[in-house]
Amino acid sequence: MLAVVPGPEWHGVVVHGVAVGRAVGADVVRVLSPVTADVVHVQFTDALFGPDIASAAAAFEQWRAQVDAPVVVTLHDVPGGDSDAARDARRTDGYARVMRAADAVVVSAEHEAARVRSLTSPWVVPLPILPLAAPGPVPDWASGRTLGVLGFVYPGKGHDVALQVAAEAGLQVVAAGGPSPGHEPLVDALRREADRLGVDLHVTGGLSDSDLHAAARAVTVPLAAYRTLGASGSLATWHAACRRPVVRPSAYARELDNRWPGCVRLAEDLVAAVAEAADDPASTWFDAPPQLDVAQEHLAVYRSVLR
Repeated sequence: MLAVVPGPEWHGVVVHGVAVGRAVGADVVRVLSPVTADVVHVQFTDALFGPDIASAAAAFEQWRAQVDAPVVVTLHDVPGGDSDAARDARRTDGYARVMRAADAVVVSAEHEAARVRSLTSPWVVPLPILPLAAPGPVPDWASGRTLGVLGFVYPGKGHDVALQVAAEAGLQVVAAGGPSPGHEPLVDALRREADRLGVDLHVTGGLSDSDLHAAARAVTVPLAAYRTLGASGSLATWHAACRRPVVRPSAYARELDNRWPGCVRLAEDLVAAVAEAADDPASTWFDAPPQLDVAQEHLAVYRSVLR
């Protein structure tokens, strides 16, 4: 088995692909190159394969033509529901090209599977809850009542929503992470909005694995208020830290709550839910991370293409 995981090591898709490769005992290759194996498993999101979806799909097709083996592809950031209909259509066409070039398609959630079933019969393998490094020292900001957003700062992640909620709930906001490449100006915009709302905002910048765990444990209320919540590595990190984040209801959030009851707090009214959680911090914790053997589920996919 060979796991092909192109992209920078900090990227969530790369972290996922390397972890899955190790879990199934595959050799991990970090670049696109001609390969031969019994099964090749590649992680695909358009941002890691090209400057635009057409280039990314073409790069995948060209690589696939050089692979002498069945190819399993896990799709990330599956299109569908984008407010920009033209962009959504372009990405849908590009992902369709990738699916046609693969022997089996994996997605991480049922709502993603529903988007691609007109083109293929996907396997659904949920994101793993990866063990975290031992937590580092308690952060300096931990003495206050805080609303935490975990992971990279980028548009649509929900930092702006966190500021609005915190202003009404009387909390500080901690952005536990730094801006993703290309979105550095967003931090200044969030600081201006925080000043306007009278909210204390602490942006930690990039964190080590240990410090990320410490931050996830230290916030008073964890929040995942993504504009469009799909299969989320940040949510998996909250869960690995035994935290129960407040989330907006969505297909993916309900799917998680059905799979692991109580792992999220579904809230139409974010302000009320966050205020209640801040007054009862114990409600934001659970005893142990949800368990899932993703290795066995992936091995079943590999056996299917070998048959």
